Amino acid sequence: MAAMAVPWLVHLGQRHIRRLRLGAAWKRHESGFYRFFSRFKFRPRLFFKALLDAIIQAFDLSEILIVVDDTLCPKWGRHIFGAASFFDHVHRPRPGYIWGHNWVVLAVVAHLFGVPVALPFWVSLYRSEKHCPEAEFHTRLQIVAEALSVVRCWVPAPISLVADGAYNNQSLLRPLATMKIPFVSRLRVDARLRCDAPKRRVKKRGRKPRYGTWLPRLARIARPGVGWTTVQACIYGKCVDLAVKSFDAWWPKAGVKLRVVIVRDPKGRRKPCYLSSTDLGLAPVRIIETFALRWPIEQLFSDAKSLMGLSSAEVRTGNSVIRHAIFTFALVTWTRIWAGKCLKKHPSPPTSFAGQLTELRRAVLRQTIFAAIPDGKVSKRNYEDLARLIAA
Repeated sequence: MAAMAVPWLVHLGQRHIRRLRLGAAWKRHESGFYRFFSRFKFRPRLFFKALLDAIIQAFDLSEILIVVDDTLCPKWGRHIFGAASFFDHVHRPRPGYIWGHNWVVLAVVAHLFGVPVALPFWVSLYRSEKHCPEAEFHTRLQIVAEALSVVRCWVPAPISLVADGAYNNQSLLRPLATMKIPFVSRLRVDARLRCDAPKRRVKKRGRKPRYGTWLPRLARIARPGVGWTTVQACIYGKCVDLAVKSFDAWWPKAGVKLRVVIVRDPKGRRKPCYLSSTDLGLAPVRIIETFALRWPIEQLFSDAKSLMGLSSAEVRTGNSVIRHAIFTFALVTWTRIWAGKCLKKHPSPPTSFAGQLTELRRAVLRQTIFAAIPDGKVSKRNYEDLARLIAA
């Protein structure tokens, strides 16, 4: 694995097998590199558990915040395993359908050099119902619920979850309530909410009601007027003033009680945002700041595609497709862990993944190529500058 990981991190551009094989510092037969993803022995869940344990140990986490989302990777080929047609909302120049893979990723949110980062540890391929056997089909919500049930057995520490509004659904909320995992997410604007059930009169016949009267629509509650308070929240690296209205209500469709937080820009430059939390003890400011920690996974997807070659993989078979993605995201986690351990004494440690990857490449060049130069032949300053130039 080291013979594949080191050249993968050092090389730029597309990671094809011939380039990785030439860049490996260990002598291995070329066939071993071609069979690395398709035939080598690999147990995904044991690998995921090792990654999660490494994250918890490296960042000394007593509470675990997991962020979940899915991303699309375009592919060109009708016979690639797991590829299907998906609607890409962020496709340029305009949203539309693409042919490719849909990866569901679970990552731990940790702070590295004062910046929140997403450290992926679980990767699953979502296969559409049309291109998957009926017995093997799972929705994205079912994939996440199954993964969290396994993680809940691995980790005794408190776990909380944050995700976008696409995952705020009864298929995930009910399993989370059973596992006692609080969930912070965006709430859809057309969600119909109800009050608590009224107190039952003594000796009244019939079944006890579970819910009370219907609340007005969220868009109506979000209108300017009474009930708004101004709070200061630290989100996306800035402290901003926000207008907030909060209340607790039942969501009958999901069967859970939520703390709803409506957020408005005091200057009226943006549309209202509707957030919810299944933990009724969280303050509105805490819910807003927790939901803002979802953004690092979007940056993770961008780094994995542009810097680690996730979307440019030339793999076709089932094992190769899945293991390539797992290996790519694992390298992102390993790079972050390396940066947290080895760049502590750096005068200005890089906060971006690109900067940390550059420092890792420079360290690899120093320990492999320039370490073989005899003392006195080249000054330390010269090969430090040369390693920095090559790594950049």
